[in-house]
Amino acid sequence: MSELKAFIIHLERSAQRRPQVERLRAALPCPSEILDATDGARLTPDELERAYVRQAQRPRYPFGLNRAEIGVFLSHRAAWRRIMAEGLDYALIFEDDAEIDAASFARTCALARETRKLWTYALAPSDKTRIRGEILAQGEGLALIRPENPPLRAIAQFVTAEAARKLLAVTEPFDRPIDTFLQMSWVTGVELLALTPSGVRDASAALGGSTIQARSKPLAHKLAREIGRPFYRAQVRLWHAFAKRP
Repeated sequence: MSELKAFIIHLERSAQRRPQVERLRAALPCPSEILDATDGARLTPDELERAYVRQAQRPRYPFGLNRAEIGVFLSHRAAWRRIMAEGLDYALIFEDDAEIDAASFARTCALARETRKLWTYALAPSDKTRIRGEILAQGEGLALIRPENPPLRAIAQFVTAEAARKLLAVTEPFDRPIDTFLQMSWVTGVELLALTPSGVRDASAALGGSTIQARSKPLAHKLAREIGRPFYRAQVRLWHAFAKRP
């Protein structure tokens, strides 16, 4: 089995996040590489058209994606391609606002390695994310869980070459943000499991907030999202409950 490697997705012009990236690299129990993120602001109309199409899958995602969201998704696709190109059995993929407790995350990596035959994709969610579901394995105070409701926020993930291959095949083009797409095992053919408590923290607030959502939007837009979001998430829960498991 190849040595574990981590890819950290980082947008070069987000200079305020670079110190956090270096802290993350120093705390990791494995070699790491900074993967240049796709800058959505620089995508051409043709690139946008090839990458993204609205409402291609069910349940329909009710909102359009902005350039930053499209860039984030393309960055994850680049990480999946690297996993395959380098012949890795699996790798870690981090977003650049992830922060880890070194000792806790080392235990997460150990459980991932010990339970490798049980998963093809395992999310390492922020420790503030509460996950309920079937416990598949346990060790040193943490568990590999099959969630009742697939969590959001792809801040840190263990991704196998098998999962990378399947995800690349079904995301050209894509129709929703990366974390919501990963929830849809009935489309991806990749079951989302979770390792928790992972030792991962979300440092985005300390870094100035999200780089994806626009800072200001009209009130009508905000209200539409507040109304549409819970309805969409309810649909995802139903599909997840009744869809055939990969």
